[in-house]
Amino acid sequence: MSDKTIELFLQGEGINDIKLIRVPHDCKVRELIEKIQAEMGAAQSETGEMFLLLEDHDDELHPDASLNEAGIGHRHRIHCHRCRRIEVTVNFNSESKSHTFSPSNTIKKIKHWADEQFKLKGVDATEHALQLCGTNTRPDEDVHIGSLVRSPNCKLCFDLVPKKRVEG
Repeated sequence: MSDKTIELFLQGEGINDIKLIRVPHDCKVRELIEKIQAEMGAAQSETGEMFLLLEDHDDELHPDASLNEAGIGHRHRIHCHRCRRIEVTVNFNSESKSHTFSPSNTIKKIKHWADEQFKLKGVDATEHALQLCGTNTRPDEDVHIGSLVRSPNCKLCFDLVPKKRVEG
């Protein structure tokens, strides 16, 4: 890597695993989005243009801003998506709670919100995990929720389930 490029950790729509990308340190947000679209084979669609966010931030980055102006530095985590908000529903003990989140929010942040909503604290909170509804899939804490949905379906459903217990 030269001193004129930076590495970024990318998650986003249609990106199943965290991807490491290299870009010129002086490029604009718009150029970064175009590079991501080219690398991912993503075409713009009638359902909206891609935009960029920093991890766990709600505000999309201005396309004409430089990476530095946007607060993007070497090895930062970024998210590219077309859904501006994702409606998340969490089910627990026959109760459901819903809230909208930024696609760059992590599973960890959603889990913390769910713990508060269902009043789980301490050991009770640590003994539960978010699992995608109708599956056995429990995304890792650092997964951006936007990587789990594709526009125009900007909704996610989780069950708050007990972690595997050792019986003895």
